[in-house]
Amino acid sequence: VETYGRIGNNLMEFIHALQYSRDNDIQLGIKYGSWSLRLLLRMFFSITGEADQWKEHFERALCIKIIHKTTELKEYDVIRLDTKDLLSYKSNESFVEYASFQQQVLRTLFQNYNTGEGTTLAGFGTESMCKGIDALFGSDGASAIYSVIHMRRLEFVGYTILDAVSKHTGCDPRAAIEMRPEYIRNILKPLHMLDYPIVVISDDQNIEAVQRLMDDPEIGPQIVFVPEEAVWIGGDMTLGVLSNVFIGNPASSFSGFIAKSRLALGKGHTYLFRARDNEGKWQTSCGDSCVFDKRVNHF
Repeated sequence: VETYGRIGNNLMEFIHALQYSRDNDIQLGIKYGSWSLRLLLRMFFSITGEADQWKEHFERALCIKIIHKTTELKEYDVIRLDTKDLLSYKSNESFVEYASFQQQVLRTLFQNYNTGEGTTLAGFGTESMCKGIDALFGSDGASAIYSVIHMRRLEFVGYTILDAVSKHTGCDPRAAIEMRPEYIRNILKPLHMLDYPIVVISDDQNIEAVQRLMDDPEIGPQIVFVPEEAVWIGGDMTLGVLSNVFIGNPASSFSGFIAKSRLALGKGHTYLFRARDNEGKWQTSCGDSCVFDKRVNHF
């Protein structure tokens, strides 16, 4: 089975598979060596110690059965879903039940984040989820004060997706992609966060927006980037999840995953849905819990 989209989509496809199994009271099975296990073990649940003990812990933590051989499926009525269908799956659970379950899963994942010890299924070493934080802040990482801006243009469909999100949330249909200095300053200045590092993580498709921020006399001096040798998707994710302030793009499933994780872990100051009010001032148009609203987006 092929995945649909990038890492943010893939993670939500996995979580939606868990949601589907819960909604329908069925056992979720994952084939050993499948895309979902390869994806997860890059960031969470690395294999340490005995393989049987790891398998038991993984299955118990996520209520999943790992399938090693197709013959194991003979006792089941197997339901197979395409990953694109998983991404767009909408649960019929109430908002409270849906959001609670997703947050439970996210907390379970981060309780088992990779530290650089252990291996993947193929036996390769794993990278630390804190690699970006360690590279930027060293031994001060646990107490570092910083903001993260996630720049995501989404190729040629970004504005189309953001426009659809804006219809449900009232957010500006362009601001979270353009990330102009005024937009960033309006969030960070009242929080006194312009005195601290601003980490930019991006897909390198929005170079003009990054340059605008770097050219700004107030914001530019605080902009920092993860050193190239320490850049990887898990490190970027953790930087966003643990930041004091996170500014993301609600059209991006990666921003959405970070925002959901922050809420699950009790982090505040997450800014995805912003719009000008009648006086032209930037305000939050939809609260943090909007990232779990099934009407807002497909993830």
